[in-house]
Amino acid sequence: MQMMQGAGGMGAMGAGAGAGAGTGAAGAGGAAQPNPFANMGMMGGMNPQMMAAMGGAGAPAQTDARPPREKFATQLQQIKEMGFNDEDAILQILEQTGGNVQLALEKLF
Repeated sequence: MQMMQGAGGMGAMGAGAGAGAGTGAAGAGGAAQPNPFANMGMMGGMNPQMMAAMGGAGAPAQTDARPPREKFATQLQQIKEMGFNDEDAILQILEQTGGNVQLALEKLF
């Protein structure tokens, strides 16, 4: 604990995080460990752009309105190069799998 206090105010970062904050181990009474995420608000939380990228709240989900043949052009070409020629079937499966070529191939076999 002395090291934390002598680290230029770093000791204050862990203060108030719950019982046993800063001790690093459960007390002699077997107290529960403090929540390591308790101070997330103090650190500014998550970047709203990161939350949107992870599919979290904060930004509306953007849908790709392009037709499947255009949206999955790269994946369609990859699968056709493997010997599958039924573009309509491939595109239908790519839509079902969200463009995941590996999953599409599993469904095609």
